[in-house]
Amino acid sequence: MGQAPRQALPLSKRALLLQFGLGLLVIAAHLCWLTSSGLPRVEHLVLDTFFRQRGALPTHPAIVYIEIAEDSLQAIGRWPWPRHYHAVMAALLKEWGARAVVFDMLFSEPSTDFDDGALREALQQFPSVYLPVVLEPQAEGAAWIRSLSVFEEAARGVGHINITPDADGALRRIQPYLTEGGRTYPHLSLRIAYDYLGQPLPPPATEAGTPAGGRRGSPGGAAGGKPNTMPFPLDADGNLLINWSGRWAQTFAHYSYVDLLKSFEAMRGGRPPLVRPEAFKDKICLIGLTATGHADTKVTPLEPAYPAVGIHANVINSLLTNRFITPASRRTNALCLIGIGLLALLGFVPFRRITSLTAGAALGLAWVVIAYTLFVRQGLWLYVAHPLLLLLSLFLAAAISAVAIGAREQARLFQLATRDGLTELYLMRHFRGILLQAMQEARQRSEPLSVILMDVDHFKRINDTYGHQAGDQILKRTAQVIQSCVRTKRPNGQTDEAAARYGGEEFIVLLRNCTLDNAASKVAERIRAAVEQATFQWNQTTIPVTISLGVSTLRPSDQEPDPLIRRADQALYHAKANGRNRVSTESTLVG
Repeated sequence: MGQAPRQALPLSKRALLLQFGLGLLVIAAHLCWLTSSGLPRVEHLVLDTFFRQRGALPTHPAIVYIEIAEDSLQAIGRWPWPRHYHAVMAALLKEWGARAVVFDMLFSEPSTDFDDGALREALQQFPSVYLPVVLEPQAEGAAWIRSLSVFEEAARGVGHINITPDADGALRRIQPYLTEGGRTYPHLSLRIAYDYLGQPLPPPATEAGTPAGGRRGSPGGAAGGKPNTMPFPLDADGNLLINWSGRWAQTFAHYSYVDLLKSFEAMRGGRPPLVRPEAFKDKICLIGLTATGHADTKVTPLEPAYPAVGIHANVINSLLTNRFITPASRRTNALCLIGIGLLALLGFVPFRRITSLTAGAALGLAWVVIAYTLFVRQGLWLYVAHPLLLLLSLFLAAAISAVAIGAREQARLFQLATRDGLTELYLMRHFRGILLQAMQEARQRSEPLSVILMDVDHFKRINDTYGHQAGDQILKRTAQVIQSCVRTKRPNGQTDEAAARYGGEEFIVLLRNCTLDNAASKVAERIRAAVEQATFQWNQTTIPVTISLGVSTLRPSDQEPDPLIRRADQALYHAKANGRNRVSTESTLVG
């Protein structure tokens, strides 16, 4: 009789399922975040860190810089220089056996006849010179800014040099092709590299059914849109990530523009040159302005001020050495995110503070090492910030849910330890502790305290007539009626009354700050009447139920609950002996 109802699922297993389900929701939220291209700046910061930690790459020996730096400006004069200097440079590089010459500058405005004629003649004599074009915004749309047609016609090729940094201002990618006004140009680096390799340029993406060039910005992989038809990897927006070979001063051979001119003059005069001509044989010579305050510098993952001409060198180097940065597709990143999340759940469910923290930290560190290793060895760029934030989110979710579930579990265990499973009233062993504390408080405050002990009349007859299940329902319903009659609260949340199942069909109620008369006339009588008037049904049969009640009050000599309860029990016996369904107090007892 009075057994606690069985639970459909043990709470410990339910807690594990709850934690695991919450973890799956967190993973799903991060997958949605991944799809919406969130956190590009943080992923870029990780990518930049990988570049800096990787160090310098081997570079192709054919790439050299010819710098127009401070020493050249001091020797020749203010920029821009007369074009016959560039004519001399093209002529001497032809004589020294250079494979290609790239002028990272525009000759878009006419100069003197002498200078323009000298440069045109030099370009005609050395048809391996490359010139840039630039797409610049205009009042209406955009327009191509190009060198004079006499120079472009003599040049081997032209290409665009447009570069748009990412949202944080750093330069990380180029657009292989740009189209505007019916003209499509490859990036100048692509034109140079494929000519050097003796291979045709890959067709613009428009011929494969996708837009020429691409939008910039997303760090996602190439699988984000239509398939990549280029012979090199592209990001989701059709851009080529620059595989930075190293810092400006530490990669590729650097030569001074003015030193080459001086060397040329020295050799003509029979003197030893400052720079040996052999250094330029079969080389791609990139000529650009690098002087501080004059050069077009960019913010890159490696340096805050990197001359724009260096971008060509890094892209050409990737094409010649076949070493690229391949951004993982969003699908690949999503699968990695799912795998890391599921592995993390094994360490976080169930949540075990130090163990889970250690497991999460180890998994995060392992992923960073794996991602960095693949970046260095394979050039594969996998997301790192997203998985690390997922681990943090899963850890916090597991910790918070563990605290919540722990609190709920403690409340459940407290309920099991202190409450009767059938009536949900206090168990008598817990009630005795409450009563003892209430007696001490009553003595300290000089307040009255009373106890009501009650018993269901003829309960054995009910069990014998209707069965034990009916009896259990009678006890449960009676407890509800008792609770409804005595449930009041103090302002601070404590109850003035406490009800317990004394045993079998008996119940007991504690009344703080309540005299014997009030306990009997106001509370006990209210309970008796409420039980008598309540409807008790079982299998569509109404069962009449009444209770007898005995009331006692605290005496100065009572040091423990037993005397107080014993007097209430005697009063209850008196009520049952005098006809039941009535209230008796200890004052009615003889002696």
